[in-house]
Amino acid sequence: MPTSIKQTNWKVSGEKGAAKILGLNATTLEARMKKLGIVREK
Repeated sequence: MPTSIKQTNWKVSGEKGAAKILGLNATTLEARMKKLGIVREK
């Protein structure tokens, strides 16, 4: 799991989301996560 996802407790969008940390649009990050099969473990 990417560190930025851990840091944001799986928050992808918003000012403190992983997309902002990575310098990506939230929709881009979500699409890449889906393509790579990255899902939150339960």
